[in-house]
Amino acid sequence: MFISFATQQRLAATHEVPQLASYAVPLAIDLYLVWAVRSGRDVSLAVAVAVAANVSGILTAESLGSVDTWVSAGLHAVFPVTLWRMHRPSMATEAPAVTVPAPVSPARLVAVPEAAEPLPDSWPGGDLWQDFEASAPDVEPVTPPSAEDVRTVMASLAADNGRPVTGRMLADHYSVSERTGRRYLALAGGE
Repeated sequence: MFISFATQQRLAATHEVPQLASYAVPLAIDLYLVWAVRSGRDVSLAVAVAVAANVSGILTAESLGSVDTWVSAGLHAVFPVTLWRMHRPSMATEAPAVTVPAPVSPARLVAVPEAAEPLPDSWPGGDLWQDFEASAPDVEPVTPPSAEDVRTVMASLAADNGRPVTGRMLADHYSVSERTGRRYLALAGGE
């Protein structure tokens, strides 16, 4: 990590980054790499940035025709890749231990009523839907007030409160949602 830091700092200094700021470059790159690997976000980008900075630091400092340059560049790429591989979560996670209950015999699963009513041999004789035809809905549908009724209520609310009527005020008056109150207001031409 120290070699990587020194290489990245030297790269920044070589490219005319001020002396104090040149120490911030490797610090930022390495901290970004550690954050990315630990959080699992932007890992590929962080590893690529760190590898590129390390390899660039070597390639700009030495002759490109030398074998030592390329070996050194490869060695400097090892740190970011190793850090990524060391902290990468395992793909194969172990399943939690599960306690398997003892097998139950099929005879215990079926509960047989001992003294129950005898089951009918056929379908009910009457129409199954006859009970539903005569039933009424639980809640009667609400008919919205007319525009004239809303205007009358708006005049009364405005006189009582001394300010323009809002959808919230109409909603409270009619015991409906604020959205419906705004609809009533629009119906009366108030919006």
